[in-house]
Amino acid sequence: MLQFDFAVQEMWSFIVVLIRTAAILSALPLLGARNVPTRIKVTLSAGVAIILTPVVDIHFVPDMLQPLTLLMGLAAELLIGLTLGLGTRLLMASVEMAGQVMGFQVGFGFAQAVDPATQLQTPVFGQLLTVLATLLYFQLDGHHLILLALGNSFTLIPPFGAHLQAPLLVDIVQLIQGTTNTGLKIALPVIGATFLIHLTMGILGRLVPQMNVLVTSFPLTISMGLLVLGFGLPMIALIFQQSLIGLERVLWDLLTELGRG
Repeated sequence: MLQFDFAVQEMWSFIVVLIRTAAILSALPLLGARNVPTRIKVTLSAGVAIILTPVVDIHFVPDMLQPLTLLMGLAAELLIGLTLGLGTRLLMASVEMAGQVMGFQVGFGFAQAVDPATQLQTPVFGQLLTVLATLLYFQLDGHHLILLALGNSFTLIPPFGAHLQAPLLVDIVQLIQGTTNTGLKIALPVIGATFLIHLTMGILGRLVPQMNVLVTSFPLTISMGLLVLGFGLPMIALIFQQSLIGLERVLWDLLTELGRG
């Protein structure tokens, strides 16, 4: 009987770890993309859960295995994983937003292609910056940061111990604001350069009415946008690196708010 109870405890411990792991991995760059086969996602989530289950200390009491309590608890575990994945997803969303803004300013708003990661139409600049951010994310060991946060989550939040609090919503709103600020910082050089070109062409259009400003401005805007983007790639990488470093503090705050009973 003791061995049976132990097996039940281990099985539910694995399920709890698996749900948290699968939820957070679904938001990771590249690994959580739609074009990644489901078998690979399931296998990866199960592999990480198998490694973490003996490490984390999880204890169940008999009341926690009641059907209603079990259902609500598993939903809470899913919430924890999605909250952890939210920080990473919003970080990548800031880069995608910057690419969309830059593409629109340069004149690539109509030149869109299907992004294989999201299966949505994305401007060319957005795809370029998304690929760059994904490479930087793994080069800077961002996936290790997520795995570390996943392991620490079991210390801060016991199984079925997540609670929705008002400060959590405040942290999420601040995270969204930070995402917007990061995207604007990345897109600001191209926005400034194209604004100066549009201002100059507007003045020339007034001074020389015979000039076709619309036709003339397109090659100038595209050339200047590509030039500024090329010279600004090191700055974009630096901004993304700083945002990724700050992600550790963000994830810790989110876990702390979820663990407050």
